[in-house]
Amino acid sequence: MATPEAPLRELLKSISFTQLPLRHIDPFFKPETINTPRLFIYGTSRTRHYSQKNKLPTYDVECLRTLILLRFVNYEFDISFTNEPNGSPNGKLPYILLPNGQTIDRDRIQEHLEKTGHVLSETNLPDELVYCIMVERNLIPAIEYMAWVDPVGFEAIGMGRYLFNYPSSIRSMLGRIKSSKVANALRIGQPEYGAALDNEVLCDNALRTLESLLVLLGNRQYLAGAPSALDALVAACVNVILEAPLKSPIRSALLLENSKFKPLVDYALRILECHMVHESSE
Repeated sequence: MATPEAPLRELLKSISFTQLPLRHIDPFFKPETINTPRLFIYGTSRTRHYSQKNKLPTYDVECLRTLILLRFVNYEFDISFTNEPNGSPNGKLPYILLPNGQTIDRDRIQEHLEKTGHVLSETNLPDELVYCIMVERNLIPAIEYMAWVDPVGFEAIGMGRYLFNYPSSIRSMLGRIKSSKVANALRIGQPEYGAALDNEVLCDNALRTLESLLVLLGNRQYLAGAPSALDALVAACVNVILEAPLKSPIRSALLLENSKFKPLVDYALRILECHMVHESSE
């Protein structure tokens, strides 16, 4: 005896599956269409620590370094200020969003520039990479300590710059987690600091590095003879230190009247003035 077809089966037979979806609903959110590559960087807050009078578009070394580098090679791009690094493929800022929707994280920006024909001029400094490593090993850890481990810097820079957009309770929790991670990373990367992270050792190493850069600069317009990755890195570090809203032995040494570092300070400020289109966060 034949059994009747189930109602659902009968319904499915009457539907033409070549016309799916049966109903199209536009998405509630559509990504913004862009025609120019967009660089996402940390933006400054409007708190008492950072106002619209700031000279720097960003107080993050990596973001400012990338910004200067892109100016060096005349890469056409727009800037978008954000304090949400999770939009990046690797969870870090800066990153570039291309018009085709592709994202370039900060570890691949140099490769992207080379592929698109935006390359730096040849320099006459064979030890450029050595100097870059020296700056990354000695100057950047001092800046990280200043922003996240030093109690005053933690409140004024770490909390005021990176986490100002979070509710206070969440901001405090995220800040402590970040501070602990930075302190542990500095101890692992710099074992000579020992169990107690020593700011004096950090500052001494940073000042010796600045002295070496001062000797290298001499009467040159650029450290490597022409705009280079080293110049972008050093200019970013020096300008971030100069604009830090707290007292620091490194900043004090740079700003002393008749300071021996004045040529290096003038060099960093000149790069900012000549190669940067001043942007302010909105």
